[in-house]
Amino acid sequence: MSLPWTIMAGFLYTDIAIVLLLLSPISSRWLYKFFTSKFLQMLIIQLSYYFYIIVGLLIIAFLDATRETWKYSKVDEAEMLDIKMQNQLKMFRAQRNMYISGFAGFLCLVIRRLVALISKNAVLKQKIKSQ
Repeated sequence: MSLPWTIMAGFLYTDIAIVLLLLSPISSRWLYKFFTSKFLQMLIIQLSYYFYIIVGLLIIAFLDATRETWKYSKVDEAEMLDIKMQNQLKMFRAQRNMYISGFAGFLCLVIRRLVALISKNAVLKQKIKSQ
């Protein structure tokens, strides 16, 4: 696997770890303190631009992998066996790259939605407890 796709796979594994962390049961009081902290608010403002850049790069990688998959899906029956095997290997790599970039992009959007829902839930629970 080439370096860009290794980085993309690492990004996918990081996304999976973040989703699992967000789905773990954590105290709502701690979440309220975390999501209302000034540090996090400043961080969100700074990282919102990077989020769109990362999603854009993932979309470009997904489209490139889809193009590669489409390119190698054309099979010529007159080719020799070793050429067919090389084309199948390239097709496998293109499909793997397409799945990696597609799932990484999807999980980025899921993480963003999960963070929004968890923060709203923590704020609402804190308001209910204070009443």
